[in-house]
Amino acid sequence: MAWISVDQKLIGGKLRTLYKEIGCSRNEALGILITLWLWGIDNTDMDGLIPSADKSDIAEVIRPGISEDLDPEEVAGKLIECGWIDQQDGNLYLHDWGDWRAYYNSYVNRKKNHADYMRERRQKERDTSECDNHSEITVNDTVNITEKTESNPDKPPEEKTEKYGKDFEEFWEAYPRKADKGACFKKYKSRVKDGYSPEELLAAARNYRSQCERDHTEQKYIKHGKTFLGESLSFTEYIPAQRSPKTPQQGIPDGVNPFRI
Repeated sequence: MAWISVDQKLIGGKLRTLYKEIGCSRNEALGILITLWLWGIDNTDMDGLIPSADKSDIAEVIRPGISEDLDPEEVAGKLIECGWIDQQDGNLYLHDWGDWRAYYNSYVNRKKNHADYMRERRQKERDTSECDNHSEITVNDTVNITEKTESNPDKPPEEKTEKYGKDFEEFWEAYPRKADKGACFKKYKSRVKDGYSPEELLAAARNYRSQCERDHTEQKYIKHGKTFLGESLSFTEYIPAQRSPKTPQQGIPDGVNPFRI
């Protein structure tokens, strides 16, 4: 999931220069820019650098969908000439890339900060738990464990038979719509890997269920669990604020236009 940030200020003099130079309509010029920026999400770095790219690479990106009477190589050249792509030291950069993908950068940073926070918190909890468990073991406990093991040498250790695990089963029990449990479990594991704790996901499920009950939401309009826990992170709206880690504010200074042309 990714997005770019545009507003009505995009339709201005710089865009007019571009579509006149290309010889196309304003809407087609907009489409070319949006296609280029969406491609840039996965093919540039945070500063807009397009690694090892030249004009022909840009032409291949914008080729699909443009008018047959337009030459992609010429269009790529006009993007450079009109300042939508910068050339520096033999490298190509998407101009003002930090503005066009500002909100996506903010999302990526928030997600990383949250994952780091949760990783550190879980490590501290494990360290504390191990310390407490170690202090509780006595000599008599050790003797009793040894005696029980020797008295039943052929008895194998108990095996866990739960397919999904206690935490997910508790989440599933709380979630208001039971559909496609396996797919939901995969998304659940992904979000835990991202750094969200089982307690946060359980709280989100309970809060979403409460909202559905208050609003008398029909079952067909309640999100599937796999969607609720999907990459859009819609479940975060239902995590209590006090449980969310504090992260630096990602704002835009007053008086600064984030979409300068």
